Amino acid sequence: MHPVTPSPSSPRPGAAAHLSVSHQQRHDRYTAALALLGSPEAIIRLGGALALVELADDWLTDETDPQEHGRRKAQTIITTLCAYICSPFQLAHDYERLMGDQPQGLTPQQARRFRAEKTELAAEAQVRGRILTEIHDRVRWEPSDGGQPATNTAPDPEKVTAGLWSHLRFDFSGAVFFYPVDFTQSYWGAGANFRGCTYRDQARFTRSIYGADALFDRSVYHGEAFLSDSVYRAGAGLSECVWGADARLVGCVYEGNVNLSACTWEGAAYLSDCTYYGYTYLADSVYRGDADFWQSTFYGTANLEHCTYSRGARFEDSIYHSAAYLGDSVFRRTANLAFTVYWGAAHFGGCVFAGQAWLDNCVWFDGADFSGVKFKKKTDFEEAHLLGATDFLGASFARVPAFTGGVFNTAAENVFEVSAKSKQPLPLAGGIPQGARALTATERQVLAERLQAAGAGRETNAREFEQPRSELIRWVRYEVAGTLDEAEADSVGVFTEAA
Repeated sequence: MHPVTPSPSSPRPGAAAHLSVSHQQRHDRYTAALALLGSPEAIIRLGGALALVELADDWLTDETDPQEHGRRKAQTIITTLCAYICSPFQLAHDYERLMGDQPQGLTPQQARRFRAEKTELAAEAQVRGRILTEIHDRVRWEPSDGGQPATNTAPDPEKVTAGLWSHLRFDFSGAVFFYPVDFTQSYWGAGANFRGCTYRDQARFTRSIYGADALFDRSVYHGEAFLSDSVYRAGAGLSECVWGADARLVGCVYEGNVNLSACTWEGAAYLSDCTYYGYTYLADSVYRGDADFWQSTFYGTANLEHCTYSRGARFEDSIYHSAAYLGDSVFRRTANLAFTVYWGAAHFGGCVFAGQAWLDNCVWFDGADFSGVKFKKKTDFEEAHLLGATDFLGASFARVPAFTGGVFNTAAENVFEVSAKSKQPLPLAGGIPQGARALTATERQVLAERLQAAGAGRETNAREFEQPRSELIRWVRYEVAGTLDEAEADSVGVFTEAA
């Protein structure tokens, strides 16, 4: 870490001449470093890059120079280094060929050329990789108390010390990283632009903090991607990405709006245990591997419509504090949405559940729309609480759905008219699905009072109603359901504490 020491806003009397000489020397160093950076020799280019890094440090740590002046000079150097990283390197287009073994059957001339190109690519990868390492060393945060950083958990931005370069702007947009990228534990105080990048190797951004907008849209990840336990304090753009291998975005905290829409996930997508405080846009994506969203908490509206899940999809034990849109999606295998709480309206209309659908032990407070949904395998709504208007209009079932232990609010506008093409009926007893029961008049009254106290049914900041919402969930799980003991009720589906 390189602590920044505040400097005077203007030079001391008598220091002007010294500053003039110092500035000229640094200008000369900058010019010389740029010349080295343009050398045809990789080792010389690396020397130029390291000279620029040293010069930026000098500008930022000079106590005799106005701090803002040093920051501007350092920003110019950062912009130069980023431009070098983003500059095209022709041999990067032949990455797969040159990273492999020498092909058989080459002529001696072709073999020499292959080896030369392979060496040249490796040399340039070393130059650019070293530049990223130097940047990483200077944007890396450390715990303010001097202890060891915690692993497997998102950092608290108020309890870390940022790096010397953390307050500067970094624009890597369009870069082709033909070498591993490791920005673990980085603090990007002014945000970071990685839009339109290509990652040929692993990409590591775990436990990072983004103080301004983080832009990762339209990027391609050929290797594994690690972005877990990160904190996005402003907007997060990760839309239209192709994740070519397993991607880990577990335990992240999104304080602003997040756009993860229109992505293609070729490997497993791990997005569990995340907290979304703003509007969350996860629609129009394709998951070819397992999709894992369990234990997620959405405070703002969540849009996950028009997605395709080719393998298992896990959304269980999550909380949606506002409206949830999951409609017109296709679940080709088992979909686990059990033990989830929906405070706002939940929209599943038009979904296709080709595998087993687990919706047991869920709580819907403000209506659940299952109109036109196709349930093609076992469907489990056991011990689910549908406490608002419930709509199964035009739904179809390949097997009789299970509602044993479920609870409905018969005072709400419920619709149970399934499709005429449904292979199985939706058996009713007393106007609600067989095996379920209706809320009593007393329970409806208590529910209405507690919903009002919990801020449900109106535009509100759900975080201000943590206690009443926790109490209401416990009441539903423990007293209304009557199937969980007190300890279980406290541990299942209760308000998730903010990270």
